[in-house]
Amino acid sequence: MLNTRADMDSSMFALKIRQTIGRELGVMPHLIVSRLHRSKLDPNRDRDNAAHHDPIAELTYDTFHNQIQAVHDQFDGPAIHFDIHGYTSHNIDNWMELGYNIQRWDINDGLLDPNESSIKSLVARSGKPLSSFIAGEDSLGKLVMEEGYRVVPSPQYPKPNTGIQGKYFRGGYITRKWGSLHGGEVDCVQYEVPQWIRDESEEHGERFGRAFARWVQDHY
Repeated sequence: MLNTRADMDSSMFALKIRQTIGRELGVMPHLIVSRLHRSKLDPNRDRDNAAHHDPIAELTYDTFHNQIQAVHDQFDGPAIHFDIHGYTSHNIDNWMELGYNIQRWDINDGLLDPNESSIKSLVARSGKPLSSFIAGEDSLGKLVMEEGYRVVPSPQYPKPNTGIQGKYFRGGYITRKWGSLHGGEVDCVQYEVPQWIRDESEEHGERFGRAFARWVQDHY
């Protein structure tokens, strides 16, 4: 299936988060952005479904993912990859969503298997349960919540079914491919952001960047 909706303003939001993390930590993170509309190429899919066997699309797809590989190759220890997207498809709850490759229904049922998670490496080296990182004291959601936002999962909204509509993105191809699901020490979290946040990227990117920086300091 080809996704034809654009992640409007996600790149500006990601840029502000990057700037804030760099200021807070003293080290500027890498930022890789797909500038193509998703009707042309969606790199958050496997190669066949993203490029549909078009040679130019395949070259573009490979360039994007090869750049991610080049950045990951620079790491010699634990690291974190944030995959930032925007959504408009379910705006009743209108919250932020953090995806760790755990299915929505498994989070609702409390079935949290670290071996199915894109932060498997973090869980293993910490010795703590996955639940602590999903919606507990060690969670990114807790830090985003403390910046004044509704975010799932988090201590305030530990499960998608605590919302009205209860929709939730667990993470896509990038989360599974570039996180620690299949090994390695680079974890990945997908971040889905509603349009109202992206409309004011300067203000909200600053606050989210602070939360992200604190989480990196604590765990990486």
